[in-house]
Amino acid sequence: MSLYRGVGGSGDSTTDASITEVTQQAQNAADSATAASGSAATASGHATTATTKASEAATSVTSAANSATASANSATASSTSKDTSANSATASANSATAAATSATNSANSATASANSATTASNAQSAVATSATNAANSATAAASSVSTATTKASEASTSAGTATTKASEATTSATNSANSATASANSATASSNSASGASGSASTATTKASEAATSATNAANSAAAAANKLPLAGGAMTGAITTNSTFDGRDVATDGTKLDGIAANATNYSHPTNHAISVITGLQTALDAKATTATVNNLSTVYDPIGASVAMAIALGG
Repeated sequence: MSLYRGVGGSGDSTTDASITEVTQQAQNAADSATAASGSAATASGHATTATTKASEAATSVTSAANSATASANSATASSTSKDTSANSATASANSATAAATSATNSANSATASANSATTASNAQSAVATSATNAANSATAAASSVSTATTKASEASTSAGTATTKASEATTSATNSANSATASANSATASSNSASGASGSASTATTKASEAATSATNAANSAAAAANKLPLAGGAMTGAITTNSTFDGRDVATDGTKLDGIAANATNYSHPTNHAISVITGLQTALDAKATTATVNNLSTVYDPIGASVAMAIALGG
Protein backbone atom coordinates (compact mmCIF):
# COMPACT_ATOMS: atom_id res chain seq x y z
CA MET A 1 0.00 0.00 0.00
CA SER A 2 1.28 3.52 -0.80
CA LEU A 3 2.10 5.62 2.37
CA TYR A 4 1.77 9.38 2.71
CA ARG A 5 5.14 10.70 3.94
CA GLY A 6 3.87 14.09 5.06
CA VAL A 7 5.00 17.51 3.77
CA GLY A 8 8.48 17.15 2.33
CA GLY A 9 8.21 13.34 2.11
CA SER A 10 9.54 12.59 5.64
CA GLY A 11 8.66 9.28 7.30
CA ASP A 12 9.72 5.69 7.35
CA SER A 13 8.52 2.64 5.45
CA THR A 14 6.14 1.49 8.20
CA THR A 15 4.54 4.73 9.45
CA ASP A 16 1.56 6.14 7.50
CA ALA A 17 1.77 9.91 7.89
CA SER A 18 -1.78 10.44 6.53
CA ILE A 19 -3.51 9.76 9.89
CA THR A 20 -0.83 11.74 11.82
CA GLU A 21 -1.30 14.73 9.51
CA VAL A 22 -5.07 14.63 9.84
CA THR A 23 -4.82 14.35 13.65
CA GLN A 24 -2.47 17.35 13.72
CA GLN A 25 -4.95 19.37 11.64
CA ALA A 26 -7.74 18.44 14.10
CA GLN A 27 -5.53 19.60 17.02
CA ASN A 28 -4.77 22.85 15.19
CA ALA A 29 -8.51 23.39 14.71
CA ALA A 30 -9.16 22.78 18.44
CA ASP A 31 -6.38 25.28 19.35
CA SER A 32 -7.96 27.82 16.98
CA ALA A 33 -11.30 27.28 18.71
CA THR A 34 -9.71 27.94 22.14
CA ALA A 35 -7.99 31.08 20.85
CA ALA A 36 -11.26 32.29 19.35
CA SER A 37 -13.02 31.71 22.68
CA GLY A 38 -10.35 33.83 24.40
CA SER A 39 -10.79 36.54 21.78
CA ALA A 40 -14.52 36.53 22.47
CA ALA A 41 -13.92 36.94 26.21
CA THR A 42 -11.51 39.83 25.55
CA ALA A 43 -14.01 41.48 23.23
CA SER A 44 -16.69 41.15 25.91
CA GLY A 45 -14.38 42.89 28.42
CA HIS A 46 -13.77 45.69 25.92
CA ALA A 47 -17.51 46.07 25.53
CA THR A 48 -17.92 46.44 29.32
CA THR A 49 -15.10 49.04 29.42
CA ALA A 50 -16.74 50.97 26.57
CA THR A 51 -20.04 50.98 28.47
CA THR A 52 -18.26 52.39 31.55
CA LYS A 53 -16.58 55.09 29.43
CA ALA A 54 -19.91 56.02 27.97
CA SER A 55 -21.37 56.45 31.49
CA GLU A 56 -18.38 58.59 32.52
CA ALA A 57 -18.81 60.71 29.42
CA ALA A 58 -22.47 61.27 30.27
CA THR A 59 -21.46 62.33 33.77
CA SER A 60 -18.95 64.80 32.26
CA VAL A 61 -21.70 66.21 30.06
CA THR A 62 -23.87 66.78 33.13
CA SER A 63 -20.97 68.42 34.97
CA ALA A 64 -20.24 70.62 32.00
CA ALA A 65 -23.86 71.72 31.85
CA ASN A 66 -23.80 72.51 35.56
CA SER A 67 -20.61 74.49 35.07
CA ALA A 68 -22.20 76.44 32.26
CA THR A 69 -25.18 77.27 34.49
CA ALA A 70 -22.85 78.36 37.31
CA SER A 71 -20.87 80.47 34.90
CA ALA A 72 -24.02 82.14 33.65
CA ASN A 73 -25.07 82.85 37.20
CA SER A 74 -21.63 84.25 37.90
CA ALA A 75 -21.89 86.49 34.84
CA THR A 76 -25.23 87.82 36.01
CA ALA A 77 -24.03 88.33 39.56
CA SER A 78 -20.76 90.04 38.73
CA SER A 79 -20.75 92.62 35.96
CA THR A 80 -17.13 93.47 36.62
CA SER A 81 -16.06 89.95 35.77
CA LYS A 82 -18.37 89.92 32.73
CA ASP A 83 -15.69 89.35 30.16
CA THR A 84 -13.95 86.71 32.22
CA SER A 85 -17.21 84.94 32.96
CA ALA A 86 -18.20 85.11 29.27
CA ASN A 87 -14.90 83.51 28.27
CA SER A 88 -15.36 80.94 30.97
CA ALA A 89 -18.87 80.27 29.72
CA THR A 90 -17.57 79.86 26.15
CA ALA A 91 -14.86 77.52 27.33
CA SER A 92 -17.39 75.59 29.36
CA ALA A 93 -19.67 75.38 26.32
CA ASN A 94 -16.76 74.11 24.24
CA SER A 95 -15.98 71.60 26.97
CA ALA A 96 -19.59 70.53 26.95
CA THR A 97 -19.47 70.09 23.17
CA ALA A 98 -16.25 68.12 23.40
CA ALA A 99 -17.71 66.03 26.21
CA ALA A 100 -20.81 65.35 24.08
CA THR A 101 -18.58 64.33 21.13
CA SER A 102 -16.58 62.09 23.47
CA ALA A 103 -19.80 60.57 24.74
CA THR A 104 -20.91 59.92 21.17
CA ASN A 105 -17.54 58.35 20.36
CA SER A 106 -17.74 56.24 23.49
CA ALA A 107 -21.23 55.09 22.51
CA ASN A 108 -19.94 54.21 19.02
CA SER A 109 -17.00 52.36 20.59
CA ALA A 110 -19.41 50.47 22.81
CA THR A 111 -21.48 49.52 19.74
CA ALA A 112 -18.32 48.44 17.91
CA SER A 113 -17.24 46.41 20.95
CA ALA A 114 -20.65 44.75 21.04
CA ASN A 115 -20.31 43.94 17.33
CA SER A 116 -16.81 42.55 17.99
CA ALA A 117 -18.23 40.37 20.74
CA THR A 118 -20.89 39.08 18.33
CA THR A 119 -18.24 38.47 15.63
CA ALA A 120 -16.05 36.67 18.18
CA SER A 121 -19.00 34.50 19.20
CA ASN A 122 -19.65 33.72 15.54
CA ALA A 123 -15.94 32.93 15.08
CA GLN A 124 -16.12 30.61 18.09
CA SER A 125 -19.06 28.81 16.47
CA ALA A 126 -17.16 28.64 13.17
CA VAL A 127 -14.10 27.22 14.96
CA ALA A 128 -16.29 24.59 16.62
CA THR A 129 -17.72 23.77 13.20
CA SER A 130 -14.16 23.63 11.81
CA ALA A 131 -13.22 21.21 14.58
CA THR A 132 -16.18 19.01 13.64
CA ASN A 133 -15.24 19.27 9.98
CA ALA A 134 -11.65 18.37 10.87
CA ALA A 135 -12.87 15.27 12.68
CA ASN A 136 -14.99 14.40 9.67
CA SER A 137 -11.98 15.02 7.45
CA ALA A 138 -9.95 12.63 9.58
CA THR A 139 -12.62 9.96 9.09
CA ALA A 140 -12.77 10.75 5.38
CA ALA A 141 -8.97 10.62 5.21
CA ALA A 142 -9.00 7.14 6.74
CA SER A 143 -11.56 6.11 4.13
CA SER A 144 -9.45 7.81 1.47
CA VAL A 145 -6.42 5.78 2.57
CA SER A 146 -8.42 2.58 2.03
CA THR A 147 -9.80 3.92 -1.21
CA ALA A 148 -6.27 4.96 -2.25
CA THR A 149 -5.09 1.39 -1.66
CA THR A 150 -7.92 0.08 -3.83
CA LYS A 151 -7.25 2.74 -6.43
CA ALA A 152 -3.55 1.87 -6.40
CA SER A 153 -4.45 -1.75 -7.17
CA GLU A 154 -6.86 -0.57 -9.85
CA ALA A 155 -4.18 1.78 -11.17
CA SER A 156 -1.74 -1.13 -11.41
CA THR A 157 -4.36 -3.13 -13.30
CA SER A 158 -5.13 -0.08 -15.44
CA ALA A 159 -1.42 0.33 -16.16
CA GLY A 160 -1.27 -3.26 -17.43
CA THR A 161 -4.41 -2.65 -19.44
CA ALA A 162 -2.96 0.63 -20.72
CA THR A 163 0.20 -1.20 -21.84
CA THR A 164 -1.95 -3.73 -23.68
CA LYS A 165 -4.06 -0.96 -25.18
CA ALA A 166 -0.91 0.92 -26.19
CA SER A 167 0.30 -2.19 -28.01
CA GLU A 168 -3.11 -2.57 -29.62
CA ALA A 169 -3.09 1.14 -30.51
CA THR A 170 0.33 0.72 -32.15
CA THR A 171 -1.00 -2.26 -34.12
CA SER A 172 -4.12 -0.27 -35.03
CA ALA A 173 -1.97 2.67 -36.10
CA THR A 174 0.07 0.36 -38.33
CA ASN A 175 -3.13 -1.15 -39.72
CA SER A 176 -4.55 2.34 -40.21
CA ALA A 177 -1.40 3.41 -42.07
CA ASN A 178 -1.65 0.31 -44.27
CA SER A 179 -5.35 1.00 -44.80
CA ALA A 180 -4.57 4.62 -45.67
CA THR A 181 -2.00 3.44 -48.22
CA ALA A 182 -4.49 0.93 -49.61
CA SER A 183 -7.16 3.65 -49.69
CA ALA A 184 -4.79 5.98 -51.55
CA ASN A 185 -4.04 3.20 -54.04
CA SER A 186 -7.76 2.52 -54.37
CA ALA A 187 -8.42 6.21 -54.88
CA THR A 188 -5.79 6.29 -57.64
CA ALA A 189 -7.26 3.15 -59.20
CA SER A 190 -10.74 4.65 -58.90
CA SER A 191 -9.55 7.84 -60.58
CA ASN A 192 -8.02 5.77 -63.38
CA SER A 193 -11.20 3.71 -63.61
CA ALA A 194 -13.25 6.90 -63.73
CA SER A 195 -11.09 8.19 -66.58
CA GLY A 196 -11.39 4.82 -68.33
CA ALA A 197 -15.12 4.80 -67.68
CA SER A 198 -15.41 8.30 -69.13
CA GLY A 199 -13.51 7.16 -72.23
CA SER A 200 -15.63 4.01 -72.41
CA ALA A 201 -18.79 6.09 -72.04
CA SER A 202 -17.66 8.32 -74.90
CA THR A 203 -16.79 5.23 -76.97
CA ALA A 204 -20.12 3.66 -76.03
CA THR A 205 -21.94 6.82 -77.13
CA THR A 206 -20.08 6.72 -80.46
CA LYS A 207 -20.81 3.02 -80.86
CA ALA A 208 -24.46 3.60 -79.97
CA SER A 209 -24.64 6.28 -82.66
CA GLU A 210 -22.93 3.94 -85.12
CA ALA A 211 -25.29 1.13 -84.10
CA ALA A 212 -28.30 3.40 -84.64
CA THR A 213 -26.94 4.36 -88.06
CA SER A 214 -26.29 0.68 -88.84
CA ALA A 215 -29.83 -0.19 -87.72
CA THR A 216 -31.22 2.52 -90.00
CA ASN A 217 -29.05 1.29 -92.87
CA ALA A 218 -30.10 -2.29 -92.16
CA ALA A 219 -33.77 -1.29 -92.20
CA ASN A 220 -33.25 0.57 -95.47
CA SER A 221 -31.33 -2.42 -96.92
CA ALA A 222 -34.08 -4.78 -95.79
CA ALA A 223 -36.70 -2.58 -97.48
CA ALA A 224 -34.57 -2.39 -100.62
CA ALA A 225 -33.90 -6.14 -100.53
CA ALA A 226 -37.63 -6.80 -100.29
CA ASN A 227 -38.05 -4.94 -103.59
CA LYS A 228 -35.24 -6.80 -105.39
CA LEU A 229 -35.71 -9.85 -107.65
CA PRO A 230 -34.21 -12.98 -106.06
CA LEU A 231 -31.35 -14.72 -107.86
CA ALA A 232 -33.58 -17.75 -108.27
CA GLY A 233 -36.01 -15.63 -110.27
CA GLY A 234 -39.42 -14.17 -109.65
CA ALA A 235 -42.24 -12.05 -111.00
CA MET A 236 -41.58 -8.51 -112.17
CA THR A 237 -44.44 -6.04 -111.71
CA GLY A 238 -43.06 -3.16 -113.75
CA ALA A 239 -41.42 -2.42 -117.09
CA ILE A 240 -37.82 -3.55 -117.53
CA THR A 241 -35.37 -1.39 -119.45
CA THR A 242 -31.70 -1.91 -120.11
CA ASN A 243 -28.87 -0.23 -121.95
CA SER A 244 -27.13 -3.57 -122.45
CA THR A 245 -28.13 -7.11 -123.48
CA PHE A 246 -29.87 -10.08 -121.87
CA ASP A 247 -27.78 -13.23 -122.19
CA GLY A 248 -25.96 -11.64 -125.12
CA ARG A 249 -29.17 -10.74 -126.95
CA ASP A 250 -30.18 -7.19 -127.89
CA VAL A 251 -33.78 -7.38 -126.86
CA ALA A 252 -34.76 -4.12 -128.51
CA THR A 253 -33.36 -5.16 -131.91
CA ASP A 254 -34.76 -8.67 -131.68
CA GLY A 255 -38.09 -7.26 -130.70
CA THR A 256 -38.22 -5.14 -133.81
CA LYS A 257 -37.62 -8.27 -135.89
CA LEU A 258 -40.26 -10.20 -134.02
CA ASP A 259 -42.77 -7.45 -134.63
CA GLY A 260 -42.48 -8.19 -138.38
CA ILE A 261 -43.46 -11.88 -138.03
CA ALA A 262 -47.08 -12.75 -138.57
CA ALA A 263 -49.04 -14.35 -135.82
CA ASN A 264 -48.83 -18.16 -135.67
CA ALA A 265 -45.92 -18.15 -138.18
CA THR A 266 -43.56 -21.14 -138.10
CA ASN A 267 -39.85 -21.27 -138.74
CA TYR A 268 -39.66 -22.65 -142.28
CA SER A 269 -36.34 -23.32 -144.00
CA HIS A 270 -36.65 -23.23 -147.80
CA PRO A 271 -34.70 -26.18 -149.24
CA THR A 272 -32.17 -25.62 -151.96
CA ASN A 273 -33.88 -28.24 -154.22
CA HIS A 274 -37.50 -29.37 -154.28
CA ALA A 275 -38.81 -32.75 -155.36
CA ILE A 276 -41.19 -32.42 -158.31
CA SER A 277 -43.86 -33.99 -156.21
CA VAL A 278 -43.85 -30.94 -153.98
CA ILE A 279 -45.76 -29.05 -156.64
CA THR A 280 -49.07 -30.69 -157.09
CA GLY A 281 -49.85 -31.52 -160.78
CA LEU A 282 -46.46 -30.45 -162.00
CA GLN A 283 -45.41 -33.90 -163.01
CA THR A 284 -48.61 -34.48 -164.97
CA ALA A 285 -48.31 -31.17 -166.75
CA LEU A 286 -44.80 -31.93 -167.63
CA ASP A 287 -45.69 -35.34 -168.93
CA ALA A 288 -48.36 -33.91 -171.23
CA LYS A 289 -46.03 -31.50 -172.84
CA ALA A 290 -42.99 -33.63 -173.00
CA THR A 291 -41.34 -34.32 -176.46
CA THR A 292 -38.71 -36.79 -177.22
CA ALA A 293 -35.60 -36.07 -179.35
CA THR A 294 -32.44 -37.95 -179.98
CA VAL A 295 -29.29 -35.89 -179.91
CA ASN A 296 -25.98 -37.56 -180.47
CA ASN A 297 -27.55 -40.92 -179.84
CA LEU A 298 -28.91 -39.59 -176.40
CA SER A 299 -32.47 -39.67 -175.48
CA THR A 300 -33.23 -36.23 -174.02
CA VAL A 301 -36.53 -34.95 -172.91
CA TYR A 302 -36.76 -31.32 -173.73
CA ASP A 303 -39.49 -29.32 -172.21
CA PRO A 304 -39.06 -25.58 -172.41
CA ILE A 305 -41.85 -24.87 -169.97
CA GLY A 306 -40.84 -27.53 -167.52
CA ALA A 307 -37.25 -26.38 -167.77
CA SER A 308 -38.26 -22.87 -166.87
CA VAL A 309 -40.30 -23.99 -163.90
CA ALA A 310 -37.53 -26.25 -162.65
CA MET A 311 -35.02 -23.43 -162.96
CA ALA A 312 -37.28 -21.10 -161.04
CA ILE A 313 -37.72 -23.62 -158.29
CA ALA A 314 -34.00 -24.19 -158.17
CA LEU A 315 -33.40 -20.49 -157.79
CA GLY A 316 -35.81 -20.26 -154.96
CA GLY A 317 -38.53 -18.54 -156.93
